[in-house]
Amino acid sequence: MSFKTASAILRGDWLIEPSYARNLLPLLKGMIKGTSTADQTSIKEKELRTDQILSPSKKYINGSKNNIYSVNPTTAIERVPNNSIAVIDLLGPILKYGDFCSYGSVEFNDLIIRLSNSDQVKGILLNIDSPGSQSDGTGMLAETIRQVSKIKPVITVIQDGIAASGAMWIGCAAQEIYCTRVTDQVGSIGAYCTIYDFAGFFEQNGIKVHNIYAPQSIDKNKDYKEAVKGNYTLMQADLKFLVKDFIDQVSFFRGQRLKVNGNEPFTGKMYYAKDALKIGLIDGIKPISEVIKRMENLIKLRT
Repeated sequence: MSFKTASAILRGDWLIEPSYARNLLPLLKGMIKGTSTADQTSIKEKELRTDQILSPSKKYINGSKNNIYSVNPTTAIERVPNNSIAVIDLLGPILKYGDFCSYGSVEFNDLIIRLSNSDQVKGILLNIDSPGSQSDGTGMLAETIRQVSKIKPVITVIQDGIAASGAMWIGCAAQEIYCTRVTDQVGSIGAYCTIYDFAGFFEQNGIKVHNIYAPQSIDKNKDYKEAVKGNYTLMQADLKFLVKDFIDQVSFFRGQRLKVNGNEPFTGKMYYAKDALKIGLIDGIKPISEVIKRMENLIKLRT
């Protein structure tokens, strides 16, 4: 994990499943104390990733009549063969900007635009297994996916995994969304923010911090200053605004397929595949081979 990633964890609003986010805290604590080895691992993974630059990777799925290739933001799209389905892996938490060992929503956004302009690529499959994303960049990527779906078929698939919170926002922007197993989960339509008060930590280390504001800057960082005092009203108002946009976008993307029941599915709840299908968050539960067949049918309808 780089400083950029740590900064995003500390300062941003997150559209992420809380149980996953809690697992980041020990790593963040280690970085603050200088005991984390995350940077070394990231560098190793970065070195491995450079070997995969440019060439798409062939995927083999039973019964498929099309070429299926995994692509990432470093792939030379012109190397993808004709009549191909491009598979993009959106795995783990998604930041706005990529890090040593992961790509960000900005890079995925550029990749999807390039795929939309490729005559060789006939359809795009988003393979999602993610607990969510940083709020910044999520709406941008989802809107790009929606626009590209007008040009060529885009399908989201969850294979023995989850599409939670921001990943759900991104995934449901596709033309259709499928789970492959009844144990797959989607949802967590909501947002939260964790703030950190380092005053005690600095004091224990002999560091006294003085924050000095210009006399005109009465509202600068007011939400944070109030929150560390225990007043969360301002931050909750900001999160309410963000979640309203999230809910509006999911409602728009899913349209009449979504069966709203009271406040569900907009309370932040996660749903197993069968319940997600009943409420209209997904379009079906089928093995990946059947998802590919559905993609092939959608491609035929576009030609």
